[in-house]
Amino acid sequence: MDNQDIIVCVADDLGLRVWLERSVDGAWPIDFVASSDLNRVIKMVEATRSCLVFVAVDDAEPDRTLRVISALVKSYPNLNVVTLAKRVTQDHLLKSMRAGARDCFLSDSDAEEMRAQIKVLLTREKTPAAGGGRTEDRARPLVNLITSVSSTVDTRFLTQSYAFAAAQRRPGQRILAIDTSATERHVFYLDSNNRLTLNDLLLSSDSLDESLVDTALEEYVPGLRMLAGNLPLANLTEERNADLFIAFAQLMQMFDYIVINVDPLLADYWVKVIGLQVSRLVMAIHPVVEQAHLAREKFQSWDSELSEKCARLLLVDGYEDKIPPGLSQLEAAVGVHSLGALPLDWSNRLLAMNAGIPIHSLPRRSAFNRKLDSMLKRADERLAGGKSQGKAANTLRRA
Repeated sequence: MDNQDIIVCVADDLGLRVWLERSVDGAWPIDFVASSDLNRVIKMVEATRSCLVFVAVDDAEPDRTLRVISALVKSYPNLNVVTLAKRVTQDHLLKSMRAGARDCFLSDSDAEEMRAQIKVLLTREKTPAAGGGRTEDRARPLVNLITSVSSTVDTRFLTQSYAFAAAQRRPGQRILAIDTSATERHVFYLDSNNRLTLNDLLLSSDSLDESLVDTALEEYVPGLRMLAGNLPLANLTEERNADLFIAFAQLMQMFDYIVINVDPLLADYWVKVIGLQVSRLVMAIHPVVEQAHLAREKFQSWDSELSEKCARLLLVDGYEDKIPPGLSQLEAAVGVHSLGALPLDWSNRLLAMNAGIPIHSLPRRSAFNRKLDSMLKRADERLAGGKSQGKAANTLRRA
């Protein structure tokens, strides 16, 4: 038996868990997980490389079941998702199928017949969840989450500049920048003419597709679109967690590169919901020892929410070469490698912010922009080197 034969069951009902174990009768191992923490559900599916997931129907909250199914299917399109129920109405069965479930097993089903059906489901599709449900790893977008431990660090400007620099370095790619600190008039420090916000997507994820996004979000430069992503803290409920995960999973299928400015007050929430999808988590701090210690604590608290493949990086903003602490000292204090250090270059920042244009568009040279370009160039080179090593290792293993 290989690890692709592990079954994951999302169930809160102890009775359904016991019934499933008895029905399977040891033919396949089953890992159980509660439905309340969607990120943990996804992490369990990815860790087990499961091809089959059972989702128990919660009679008290049937919509939660639909959200879990939808999140699983949008994250892993080839995954077999089957509902478990003590009883089911025709209406809920139809909704489950529309959400992506392939079948429904009732708790009074014959055990032998059920095992035969499970065997068919497991042999029907042998694409494990760890493959992302996609045929190639390269189809998975690079997701950059930029945040801080202090509101004094201007992650809006950093993320805006990061996104424009990425667009210059990645011609032909589809890039999305999300600003969780957006206002009614501005996404980042740019005038906003978009007719779509992240909140709109959460309310109507069923109608979200590439044509809608392309129509509603204008391109600021070729390939780069920006989305207002401000979500009030008071509205960040468990129900909204699933909606955000589902909407973000859909956006990941439409873009090659995503960069998100996450307000420090919202960072715990965002990391909990989409942490497993993040490729680079960039912690921006000033060269202040207290911020470095806080950043270390944050990274430690988020460790279980992030994928092992996620690069945890430090970005020092407002850095002065001749004033301690040095970059290596800050790296040691935080406990992660640095993406780089950026100078304050206040006059150019201020001019770009007030003019509502990216800093690279200024008519004069900018030390900030020059450092940012070289920093992202090094990061992309390291990423390409890591992928080459990974492919070589896979080739050796196959040999």
